[in-house]
Amino acid sequence: MSDSVKKIFIVLIVVVACVMIGALVLNVLMPNVMVTIVDSVENMINRATGMSVDFNGNGIKGDDKGTTGNTVSVNNAKNGNGKAVTGYQKGMQ
Repeated sequence: MSDSVKKIFIVLIVVVACVMIGALVLNVLMPNVMVTIVDSVENMINRATGMSVDFNGNGIKGDDKGTTGNTVSVNNAKNGNGKAVTGYQKGMQ
């Protein structure tokens, strides 16, 4: 094969590889990332307001699936150690 034909095949192989990687990103990674982001927003709204919302319709509202973040008890929050307080607690002053 001549050099020009070889270069054409190399370019075609690179383009096909890029299209396959792009398809993987769009079809697999993006939906999972978006679900994770929307679930995080739902958790933030739940922690800030106490409302349970389900924006993406996956059946998980607010803190339904539990949290992995740090939480602080009411006593620690009152003592000034409330760095990781995740929401408003009724009766807390």
